[in-house]
Amino acid sequence: SSGAVTRAASYDEKSQVWGFFVQDDWRVGSRMTVNLGLRYEYETPMTEKDNKSVRGFDATAVQAIEAAARARYALNPTPEVPVSSFNVRGGLTFAGVDGQPRGLYETPKTNFMPRVGMTFKLDELTVLRGGYGMFYGFLGQRRGDVFQSGFSQNTNIIPSLDNGLTFIGTLTNPFPTGIQDPVGSALGIQTFIGQSITYFDPNPKSPRTQRWQVGIQREFAGQWVAEASYVGNHGTQLQTARNINATPNQYLSTSPVRDQATINYLGANIPNPFFGLLPSTAATALQGANIGRERLLRPYPEFDAVNTTTNEGWSWYHALQVTLQRRFAAGYTISGAYTYSKFTEAVDFLNAGDPGPWEGISAVDVPHRLTANGILELPFGRGRRIGGDANGFVSVLISGWQLSGIYTYQSGFPLAFGNIIFTGNTDDIDLPAGERTLTRWFNTDAGFNTVSTQQLGSNVRTFPLRVENVRSDTVNNVDVSLIKNTAIAGKTLELRFDALNAFNHPLFPRGNSTTTGIITTPTAANFGATVSSAQENYARRVQISVKFLF
Repeated sequence: SSGAVTRAASYDEKSQVWGFFVQDDWRVGSRMTVNLGLRYEYETPMTEKDNKSVRGFDATAVQAIEAAARARYALNPTPEVPVSSFNVRGGLTFAGVDGQPRGLYETPKTNFMPRVGMTFKLDELTVLRGGYGMFYGFLGQRRGDVFQSGFSQNTNIIPSLDNGLTFIGTLTNPFPTGIQDPVGSALGIQTFIGQSITYFDPNPKSPRTQRWQVGIQREFAGQWVAEASYVGNHGTQLQTARNINATPNQYLSTSPVRDQATINYLGANIPNPFFGLLPSTAATALQGANIGRERLLRPYPEFDAVNTTTNEGWSWYHALQVTLQRRFAAGYTISGAYTYSKFTEAVDFLNAGDPGPWEGISAVDVPHRLTANGILELPFGRGRRIGGDANGFVSVLISGWQLSGIYTYQSGFPLAFGNIIFTGNTDDIDLPAGERTLTRWFNTDAGFNTVSTQQLGSNVRTFPLRVENVRSDTVNNVDVSLIKNTAIAGKTLELRFDALNAFNHPLFPRGNSTTTGIITTPTAANFGATVSSAQENYARRVQISVKFLF
């Protein structure tokens, strides 16, 4: 029923970054030190050695089939698009072709990044620290590789053009028109017409983050040191993915319930004005004699998806970070760290046609993270409280033992939901930790519509991508090590016994919301349950190692 042969191109891509930095430290009296710095970065656009890459998208380019397609459309127009407004425009441009530069995009020229840091000694045991810095992310390789539409070629199996009444592709001859060879940029704006295309934003902005921190550190008696800090991070110009050929929101239903009339209307088959005008590689939905009405409402109906990136995204991170450490003395050390934070962002879209990204809790928000670790030298053997006067084999056997461990607790990540019907209060979705089970991770009776025939379709989505208080499993992990060091003629023999995830706590996966992990699809039979064939963390592992230091 489907298949393809791919002939992929090779590529040799390059981008360069030049960085210049100046800094200096000033001591202001005996209590304060100030560090000032300024960094400037200039990045060259990515290039492909032989210009085997798409560069951009010309939205005004007129396709050769426009007149023929418009004439056919005039015979059976849809009222939303007058015949005079039915255009077949847009096409890919290529590096080094028709006056296009070799560089795949323009790069910013004003990426100046100031840095400032300060320490101030309040007294002999207390220090105040603070700092601010601006940072830009690279474009180049971090944006992905070159796009080689035309230089690579897929030939799809198209079994039928009339929904199976007759077949043109068979198992004996799946490609009756042959397997196509890549033509590079020779087709110009007609390259990949009828398919999904991707192009570079011609004027991207470098993603920018501003980070700042203020903290106070205090030393106490008994080798204890405590520190508390506020840490902030604000991201702007963050990269977002866009399909500029999505169905405009104005044609979608705004009903809070299923709007069958709109679904039927947008999904209705009408005569396809592109029938016979597009190459055989076109998307199946554009190939037949009929086409879904919704397809003709898109800005560039002769294409499938038209993907690019923009820099509309932003993020905020605020955190209180507290650490407490007892330095090594009297045979032991211990330290702990706790972070209380909130991470919000706007980098994804509720609807492809939305003017801006959805603002809400980040997919990697972790409100609480606690870690504690320590090392204890056991009080046995030579020079210790127990067996300090032992000699010979007994001394060798009981001396040099250490016990160490690490404990980690971390909140779960927010769960993702689809475009669902929910009539309750989102605060009621979460269940207390003691009530969560693998078959009921959250409250499925909080107001979800679970009837398959009543689900939304062709609606403008309003339900959030993620609900802040509904989260995946928490990390609750303990690692333990037992170490034996034995001195042998001035050398050291170390025996080590490690138990990772010593108590074998499973971490149940967040999953993909439909088939594995925590199921958040209301119509699924196991809605609200945790379904997985594997845990996200390792099961308990015990390691034994021997090391000889000489």
